[in-house]
Amino acid sequence: MKLNNPIAGYTIVMAEMDDLDAICCLFEEAIAFQKMNNYIGWNTYDRDFLKADIEKGLLFKMVNDQGISCIFCICYRDAQIWREKEKDNALYLHRVVVNRRMKEERVFQKVMDWAIQHAEGKQLDYIRMDTWASNEKIINYYKSYGFTFIENYTTAATEDLPLQHRNLQVALLEFRLQHQPASVDHSVLKENIVPGHLSKVSIAEEFSTISKYWTQKIIGKANGQLIKLAKGGGEINWHKHDDQDELFILYKGHLTIQLREKNIELYKDEMFVVPKGIEHCPKANGKVEFLIMGLNITSDASGGRPPEASIKHNVK
Repeated sequence: MKLNNPIAGYTIVMAEMDDLDAICCLFEEAIAFQKMNNYIGWNTYDRDFLKADIEKGLLFKMVNDQGISCIFCICYRDAQIWREKEKDNALYLHRVVVNRRMKEERVFQKVMDWAIQHAEGKQLDYIRMDTWASNEKIINYYKSYGFTFIENYTTAATEDLPLQHRNLQVALLEFRLQHQPASVDHSVLKENIVPGHLSKVSIAEEFSTISKYWTQKIIGKANGQLIKLAKGGGEINWHKHDDQDELFILYKGHLTIQLREKNIELYKDEMFVVPKGIEHCPKANGKVEFLIMGLNITSDASGGRPPEASIKHNVK
């Protein structure tokens, strides 16, 4: 699968044998960087494994106008490490190396976007990784992208693994894919969406049926995204969504999207996207009405909604 993003200026494609020397240089530079900074990481790399991954079409490169900005390997089975958890339902990411000479933000997010699209196309349930068990910083880094820590495991000293991966204690990490929107009552979904393939929805009428603040009502679905309406009064809790971006479009009032580093002030007919993994806290300045798009319902505790008793205002 090839992923192009002309706006961001990068492409993800299979690596070719002509790239092998450049890829090995990336590994050597990564090892040198880790040692220079006393980071826990690779001591060596296995050129033969990299060559085999290229031959099998399992090594990918992210390319921009400066050259290769990142490489990573994939596979669809990893019974050596995941043992009884291997159910032929996961995409495995291995040997992710970023070109530190290039200044490109959130490279791993682009790898994850590609991996999610690729795994969903194959109807897989998980994206899995392993990393150094003793490197808490890198484990927390991957957790910030939605991965869950499963367990630590010491790999075997077998030739089936690359040199740098043998007899190594690794942390196993798992990202669960959302084939269906999580926490969605599909009976409610059917009731809320106007029946008929080409029916229209009156947004004003749908807003008039909402009786509680910070409770989302689904009015449609497009390209796997739920289209939801909500009313706000007061403030909810700080939270983040590790699995999705969240789009806000304001229809009425003044909504402040509080971020850790700044506030975004939204007024009628303005929009803002909160990227996945970013902590935020919406605050309604008076009564507001807004539209949200995302993969699932987030008007619950994990979506920042306080307990019912702490919501002081009701929709009048």
